[in-house]
Amino acid sequence: MEKIKPAINPVYIFPSSFTYANALCGFASIFFSINSNFFIAGVLIIIAILLDVFDGRIARFFKATSEFGKELDSFADLVSFGVAPAVLIYLSELHVFGTTGLLISFLLILGGMSRLARFNVINISNYFLGIPIDASGLAVASLAISKIQLNPNIIACIVITLAFLMVCNIKYPSFKKIKREKRKKIIYLTLLFAISCIIMAVVDIEKLIIIPPAFYIIFGPILEIEKNPEEHG
Repeated sequence: MEKIKPAINPVYIFPSSFTYANALCGFASIFFSINSNFFIAGVLIIIAILLDVFDGRIARFFKATSEFGKELDSFADLVSFGVAPAVLIYLSELHVFGTTGLLISFLLILGGMSRLARFNVINISNYFLGIPIDASGLAVASLAISKIQLNPNIIACIVITLAFLMVCNIKYPSFKKIKREKRKKIIYLTLLFAISCIIMAVVDIEKLIIIPPAFYIIFGPILEIEKNPEEHG
């Protein structure tokens, strides 16, 4: 009699549990945004980012990567870093624009969907094509947590920019594989980042959280300009 293999290998359940927890944090973030607790909503998005980082590394450690896990991760990311930030930024800031603000917020979901779909069909391991959706989510969450007072028009421009960066062809480093010739640039940029952190900590430590996503957002365009100086100058 032929032995029937189990439908689900227990090894795959552990990393997937992090993915489900990621989606749960995204869902909870939406709940807190609806109840106007934008600080907690932003914190939950950041927790979801940490869970998203862990699930992939755990899957690779246990050699439990699969197409199912890849698709599951994309669905969770869309909830936590697409829908949750869109709801957060609309209810906290862009609601003043009415339907227009709703459509601008939806760009985060639209850009996130496109970003995830492209990531799943393009096999690139040493860089990201367009800013990752979790970096976009981190930027929105950081705005809520830092409580930076910005004009709604500026917030709208930031959201539109994030949506564009998710679907553009600018290369962003994944930090998985860094070529030797780029290490010096990375060191200089990291030093600049550290100095910025110190300055911000002296000025207002609460707003320090906005620096990492802002730094990463400009990281790609800086490397792109340095790579093709003649085209941009």
